[in-house]
Amino acid sequence: MPVRYNVSLIIVILLSIAAGCDLKAQSNTGRSVLIEKNLVSGEPYESRRFPVERNTELSIVTFSGNVEVYENPAIDYIQIDLYVDRGFTLWSGSTSLDNYRIIFREMHHKIVATVEPKRSESKVWKSDNISFSYVVQTPVSVTSRIRNTKGDIWVRNIRGNHLIQTTIGDLYLENLEGETSAFSANGNIYAENIRGAFNAKTINGDISAHNSQGEIRFKALSGSIKTTGLNGTFIASTASGDIDAELISAGEGSFIETFSGSIILTLKQDLDHTIQISGSSVDVTDLLNRAEFEGNVQRRNANLVFGNGKTPIQISSLSGNVTVKTGSN
Repeated sequence: MPVRYNVSLIIVILLSIAAGCDLKAQSNTGRSVLIEKNLVSGEPYESRRFPVERNTELSIVTFSGNVEVYENPAIDYIQIDLYVDRGFTLWSGSTSLDNYRIIFREMHHKIVATVEPKRSESKVWKSDNISFSYVVQTPVSVTSRIRNTKGDIWVRNIRGNHLIQTTIGDLYLENLEGETSAFSANGNIYAENIRGAFNAKTINGDISAHNSQGEIRFKALSGSIKTTGLNGTFIASTASGDIDAELISAGEGSFIETFSGSIILTLKQDLDHTIQISGSSVDVTDLLNRAEFEGNVQRRNANLVFGNGKTPIQISSLSGNVTVKTGSN
């Protein structure tokens, strides 16, 4: 017996599937990391919307709490949500907000959202267990200035110039384009898909960067640096940490230095570099086995020219080992 299909029913089912896929795609845009990770909860203490302007400068400051700034193309305004966790202490119970000044201000293409303690109550707020976290959504490129004293910062999918600072906390940077400066005094810096000039520093923490392009400058005092898939000039230094860097394309002026750590540098197989290396020991066996070169190799240093030698790279470790090899890039 032949099977008869209800064409109208099939069309309805297909349209429902398509609509469901479209809704799912829409739900994946404009999501907040802080909300998904339950780092903020409940309704915002205060929400503000600001009209979109060209050359907008965004300034977000909080002394304790997390900050998130990300692109949401589904809106046509800048949305700032402030979440407050009042905390709790055995001595004073829930903390009063009377000790703090919450500011939202817009003036000449500049949007400011800050939380600061009142000076007259400075002795009180130091013992408070309270945090002020910001979730900021923007549909356009912005120049951002983001700073907190204690807390993590996420910045995603934004074009423009960015200055991102925290005293105690980690930085998570993803899909940024422009000029980015990031600093954490006591925390790690994680970066993915950064395009443009990228300057990152940490005093007590590690720096990790992947699939980024531009002029990249990293400095870690007591942490390590790990990179993969970088294109462009790479300048990195540590005082007591290791550096493990993979460069798809090393730009002119690349320089890698550590005082008491080791260095592992992985370059693409097609070498056109002039490489100067010094360290407590130098291992370039892989390079010598894979490509013709000019120069000399000793136990503690090496001077090598591969191909036309048009791209100079300097590598130095005062008391650590240095290994330079090629990968399958």
